[in-house]
Amino acid sequence: MKSIAIRRLRILPVPKGDGVSVKRKLVMLSEFANLGYRVTNPELLDSASDALFLDYKAYADTLKDMRGGDVDYVPLFVGFPDKVPDDDQYFSERVLGYVGNAFHLFEDSDGTRLESGVVVPAWLFDLEQFGADPITQFQSKSLWDKAKDRISRRKSDAHTEWIDLELVWADDVPTRLGEWLKNCLYAKSSIKAELHDDIRSVLKFSGTDQLDLDQVELKENRALLSQISWASGNDDTLTALAKTPTDVLRLFAALTESDISLAAPIKFPRMNRRQRRLILGILERSDSLAEDLVRYKGLWREIGRFLHPGEYAKAYPKTANAFDNLRNGTIQTFDGRTEKLMGDADAGAVLHHLSARPGVLGRKVHELLRRFPESSAAILERFGAVAQSMTAKTLLVLRSYFATINDAEFRTVINKRGKIKVLPNNSQGAMSAAQRGALSKLLEQALLGKLAEKESWKDRNVWIDPELARYTVPLQQRAASDGLVTVGRGTRLPIQFDKVLRLFVYWKNGSRRTDLDLSVIQFDKKFHYAGHVSYTNLAASGIVHSGDLQSAPHGAAEFIDITMKKIKRGVRYVGVQVYRYHGNSFHEMDCHAGWMARSNVDANYKSFDIKTVTNKFDLNGNSAYCLPLIVDLKNAEVIMTDLYMGSKAFHNHVEREHENVAMASREIAKFVDTRPTMKELAELHLAARGGQAAERDEADVTIGVDGCTISATNLEAVLHELL
Repeated sequence: MKSIAIRRLRILPVPKGDGVSVKRKLVMLSEFANLGYRVTNPELLDSASDALFLDYKAYADTLKDMRGGDVDYVPLFVGFPDKVPDDDQYFSERVLGYVGNAFHLFEDSDGTRLESGVVVPAWLFDLEQFGADPITQFQSKSLWDKAKDRISRRKSDAHTEWIDLELVWADDVPTRLGEWLKNCLYAKSSIKAELHDDIRSVLKFSGTDQLDLDQVELKENRALLSQISWASGNDDTLTALAKTPTDVLRLFAALTESDISLAAPIKFPRMNRRQRRLILGILERSDSLAEDLVRYKGLWREIGRFLHPGEYAKAYPKTANAFDNLRNGTIQTFDGRTEKLMGDADAGAVLHHLSARPGVLGRKVHELLRRFPESSAAILERFGAVAQSMTAKTLLVLRSYFATINDAEFRTVINKRGKIKVLPNNSQGAMSAAQRGALSKLLEQALLGKLAEKESWKDRNVWIDPELARYTVPLQQRAASDGLVTVGRGTRLPIQFDKVLRLFVYWKNGSRRTDLDLSVIQFDKKFHYAGHVSYTNLAASGIVHSGDLQSAPHGAAEFIDITMKKIKRGVRYVGVQVYRYHGNSFHEMDCHAGWMARSNVDANYKSFDIKTVTNKFDLNGNSAYCLPLIVDLKNAEVIMTDLYMGSKAFHNHVEREHENVAMASREIAKFVDTRPTMKELAELHLAARGGQAAERDEADVTIGVDGCTISATNLEAVLHELL
């Protein structure tokens, strides 16, 4: 629980006592400061127990892990960034080394024989300059150990990227974790899948009695609670949570540690007769049984062989009949009925049918207006009648969609797995001004009505940080990378232009040898290709690579320095990628990336300096490569993308993908203009809840980036309190 409190809430549990000694206080605070953390309320230590000193080492370990400082970073070129060899010369020397070893031309007396058997002649390479075999670029334990020792004795950077920590009495931590748990479970949009294990841990510690199950609306969160109820045999709570066949599938996924979002195939657990009856009872009471079975018909056909619904046909006749119809293919679905009515061109019947599901009507309203232009008035009237029944998330997305769809050349879709599709916008210019105006008005009214259901802010002063215009609303967090800073895709984080941006990736082989490649592509202002830096091109104006490592049994690291003031003229954006060239997928191994803001970057300073880390995030996708961020040089901003792209398992590299990266980067860079922003959402709340705009020092409610009543970086609170 202490580790979860530190990682998720940035709080350090402190036991009460007679005060921590001055010496121990200085030791703790100094060590935290060396890691880049500062305590905002150190005075609490004067009333804390000296026993805290027993825990602080464990606290420090968690804090190191959060910024990626729990592992060793040894690049190929130990003298990076000063001593990076010329590409052509280094390639020629490697070829000579390969040929010499293949034909046994080198003797041990020529240089050093590594553990792999490769002989590295002293006249060819100075091994003091390498953290791995310079010929094969595979890691060597002896070279890795020597380089690690040399790097560890280098100086620290003068710069610190501070992260604030709060001391909290240990007795108060369960309450704070309970609030965090409710924010996660009551969220109105998907939360990070990486939070699930921590949610389970807190639930096992605190139980479910303090939760209002009616506020747990997100299906994946209900599955986590169902899992706890299943394990404890609490059938009443389970049946209150799981009401549909899809709920049951999510429960099975949670029980077998499969994908709760159902975006990937799941496993299902073994069940005894009592548990089969329990599941069959849930299915029997489902209002949309047949249709939900068809939605995942392959899974249900497989599961039906283990549930044996035919054996229980007398007790659960509807379920047995539904499984028979599933096997026979005779079930008509809501979507099938929708398409039939669309084909019949009966606008009235389609509207009547879709009114039963407002969310579906909202997603299809644009298509309806295109296909039935003569019925625009009726469509808009029906849409307005059901709009407030839609979720705030749906209304917010539709509001931004219709505000930009007439002008956009492309549409961008990001799926459950964090993969992006950029599609031509066939609707460009198709909507009339009258239609757009009417929809805009209806959506605004519905949103204000929906948000007015929240607690009133009447007679309360509210401050909204203008910086929130840089932050998109975090609506698609399911596949988001877990990291130090997590924000909505397309969010623009300011960076210091006078600092060197040092990118890093770390990985350690999983079940097989793995080669990842850190790369960057330069683009002009229109996202036309303007060059790249990768293992095939180690340097460009203002950019330098630390060398390609092709194996990671001891943990491999690659760096790229971007000296922003030295980038060549005409380059506006730098897109960052990590390619999977060989071996395990990102999610199959210990793998993370991030960036540092560095003042001192010559070879006298540490390659990785934990206190300069601005963001560190885990890489968790199952794709050819990831596109974690874009650097906007003109605006001095990092644009968070957090995307996984491509499906090729091996030999992915920057030369093949620069057009796809350009297309995705171009669209993500527009997100603060085409997607809902935190500033827009905050202003809607202010209008809907009757608050009064005020300056920050006069405000009762503050909505901003950090340290506010609601902070944009506290995603779980945003998803619960503002949506």
